[in-house]
Amino acid sequence: MPEEEIPDINLREMMIDERTKNINRNMDKIKHKIVIISGKGGVGKTTVAINLAMSLASVGLRVGILDVDITGPNVIKMLGISSERKPRVDVDEKKFYPIDGPLQLKVMSMAFLTLTPDEPVIWRGPMKMSAVRQFLGDAEWGDLDYLICDLPPGTSDETLDILQLIPDENVIVVTTPQEVALMDARKTIKMAMVMERKILGIIENMSGFNCPHCGESIDLYPPGGAEKASKDFNVQLLGKIPFETEVSQQGDQGLPFILKYPDSKSAKAFKETVKVIRELLEK
Repeated sequence: MPEEEIPDINLREMMIDERTKNINRNMDKIKHKIVIISGKGGVGKTTVAINLAMSLASVGLRVGILDVDITGPNVIKMLGISSERKPRVDVDEKKFYPIDGPLQLKVMSMAFLTLTPDEPVIWRGPMKMSAVRQFLGDAEWGDLDYLICDLPPGTSDETLDILQLIPDENVIVVTTPQEVALMDARKTIKMAMVMERKILGIIENMSGFNCPHCGESIDLYPPGGAEKASKDFNVQLLGKIPFETEVSQQGDQGLPFILKYPDSKSAKAFKETVKVIRELLEK
């Protein structure tokens, strides 16, 4: 064949296709994939993600958690795992192994790959998307009952990538009763609907404050926003988690509140929410 007739082979596209096959192969080994998203930062999305993962692992289920927030990874901090631990790499097989966390939880995060906790990840979209594909396709997750993906807030690169790469995922939207949080949460719900993804439901976090002195519940924000959003979009309200000071303290200390304070109102409400989630997925 003359040189000018040799077809142009795009090696980059071939590599992407191979990684997509690896992603599909990995995801086929995982029964339930749950994506935790929010429209706005600071609503407790990562708190929900790690406590959901730990709740499931605490009853003997095989669970993994993937921190998809490339530029602001907080999962390992809230699980009490040192960033000095590094994933084991198998060069010959071209794969790596997530870190073993508490309760045999498999954990992967960009935080394991930075030199120090203070080092920023200053990447544009294509590099972040490449990292997400590696976390899904090159990591050896093995057979899992649940994979929890903690996404960054908003509807941009990482969120779009995950929603495209895992078509059979279940989406949980986290919000607070605050109006601006609900405005952004509604956009996130609409995005998942446009992409024809299954929305498992909404979790309202910081749903009231339990006074530590009198025990009365105080509405930090006007109530009813999450209920209205669930009705407007015909999406289930999975649960409402009250705000307690212990929740934020234990997150900073790397101790999920459902294990540290199992009898707190927040933990009890969260356990009921997890029960609803499991009934929806395992029925």
